[in-house]
Amino acid sequence: MKLEFSGAPEIIATRQKVWARLTDPDFVAASAPGVESVEKLEPGHFRVASGIGVGTMRLPFRLEVRLLDAVEPDSVRMHAIGTGAGSSVDVLSDLRLEAAGDGRTRLRWSATTDVTGAIANLGPKAVEVAARHLTEQFWSDFARRAGGAP
Repeated sequence: MKLEFSGAPEIIATRQKVWARLTDPDFVAASAPGVESVEKLEPGHFRVASGIGVGTMRLPFRLEVRLLDAVEPDSVRMHAIGTGAGSSVDVLSDLRLEAAGDGRTRLRWSATTDVTGAIANLGPKAVEVAARHLTEQFWSDFARRAGGAP
């Protein structure tokens, strides 16, 4: 099951500050619900242990995340591949940072997610609603925190 989402939150921070947050695996992972640990493997490559919830189910997942095609402080691609509990997820996010004036940055993001296995079998609408909610919640939280909001 393939899903596509996008957004463009405005962050009260310079592009350089947002870039530093976007390339910090601990900072990024802190916006993801259910993250249990982050292991830095090498620059731009890390492993995340988390639990992904869909409805009342919570499945343990292990994700390999790589930052690709980085052009500081303009754009980067984030590729995450994860498996757990008979399911897999493959997420490719394109991220662009644009100056929005007055020390603000617009984070244009788009994510294409491919879900297979037990999660995909829960039903397309339920999976899409949950995936959209988690994705939008993640980027909204990242934007709030990157702007220094508590």
